[in-house]
Amino acid sequence: MAEQQKEPLSATVNKVLDEYLAALHADEEINSEAADRLDALLRKGKVPKFEDIDAVLFPPPKGTIP
Repeated sequence: MAEQQKEPLSATVNKVLDEYLAALHADEEINSEAADRLDALLRKGKVPKFEDIDAVLFPPPKGTIP
């Protein structure tokens, strides 16, 4: 499958995502690794599908076959 080219994000979007990531990391109930995966997904420059968001927030347990 051909790799899709990333769309550059505006300075405003980057600032909002930076603040959102900081808020996620400040929340003790949110796993830092999940917050980082969500941040990476949102910075791809396209609207993620619900399934993609769900997958980064709730990955399958290690050792399970998807």
